[in-house]
Amino acid sequence: MDIKDIIKAVERVAPSAQDNYLDAIRGGDALFKTHNITTPLRMAHFLAQALHETGGFRILRENMNYSARRMIEIFGVGQHSAAVTNAEASRLAGNEQAIAERVYGLGNPRKAHELGNTNPGDGFLYRGNGILQTTGRGNHKLMGTAAGVDFEGHPDLVTDPNHALKPALIEWTQNNLNDFADKNDIRTITRKINGGFNGLPERKAWFGKVWLLLKDAGDPVEDFEIGDGEDDVKQLQKDLNALGADPQLTEDGRYGPNTEQAVREFQAAAGVKADGIAGPVTEAAIKLRLDTIRGR
Repeated sequence: MDIKDIIKAVERVAPSAQDNYLDAIRGGDALFKTHNITTPLRMAHFLAQALHETGGFRILRENMNYSARRMIEIFGVGQHSAAVTNAEASRLAGNEQAIAERVYGLGNPRKAHELGNTNPGDGFLYRGNGILQTTGRGNHKLMGTAAGVDFEGHPDLVTDPNHALKPALIEWTQNNLNDFADKNDIRTITRKINGGFNGLPERKAWFGKVWLLLKDAGDPVEDFEIGDGEDDVKQLQKDLNALGADPQLTEDGRYGPNTEQAVREFQAAAGVKADGIAGPVTEAAIKLRLDTIRGR
C-alpha cells in the first residue's frame, strides 16, 4: 500500500483530522511495515479503531469536562468501578482535573492500581492520550519502554508526530491484532482494545468507510462478506438457529445483518439490551435458554 493512498483515505473520512496525526501517518511507512500492517484489511481495521478512539483523529487527549448527568452515565454506580454518586457528580461537574482524579486516580484506588497511577494528579496527567488513548502512568511507562521514548516523563510526546504511531502500533502488535484483522474479526479487535464492545457499531461504520477506499479491486464491498468467517460466530448462529431464529441463519461465521437482527430479536425476547451485539450478557442468556430447553 502507498502511504499517499492511506492519507487520502483518512482525509476523506476524517476531514477535521489533527495535523499531529496526519503528519504521523505521512511519516509512518516504516513503522507500519515493522508492525506488518501491510494489507488493506489490516490497515482498514487499524484505522477504524484509531478513528473511533480519537473521534475522527480530532481528539489528542481525553476530554474530562463531563456534566453531572454524563458522569453518572459513564462513571456512576453500576457503570464503572468509580461508582460516582449523584451528589459527587453535581460537585465535580466541569472540573476536569478533579473528575480525572476521582475516576482514574487516587480517588478510585481500584482503577488507580490497575492503571499504575500512584501520585496525586496522575489521573489527569495520564488520562486518555493519543491514537488508541493510552491511559495511566503504568501504560505510559510500558509503552515508553517498548518504544524507547520517555512517555511517562513526557506524556505530551504520545501525540507528537514523531512518536504518535508508536504506542498504538505496539499495543496492536502485543495483542496480535493482525491475526484478527486477517479474519475480519472486528469484535475481538474491539474487545482487546476497549475491554468490551463499547462503540462497536461506530467502529464498524469507520471500518466500512475506510475499507471502501483501501480495498483492492475484486474485494467484497460489504465488510461482513470479507474473510472465511469466525468459529465463535458460527457457534452463535448455530445456537440462535436451535432457539428458532426465523429465518434460519446460514452458519457461515459472518456477523452480517441477518445475524445481527436475530441477536436483537433474541435479546428483546430475553429482556436484555437489544443492541444486536452478542456480548457476555447475551451469550449467558443464550446458554441459559439452551440449557432450559435441553433440560439441564
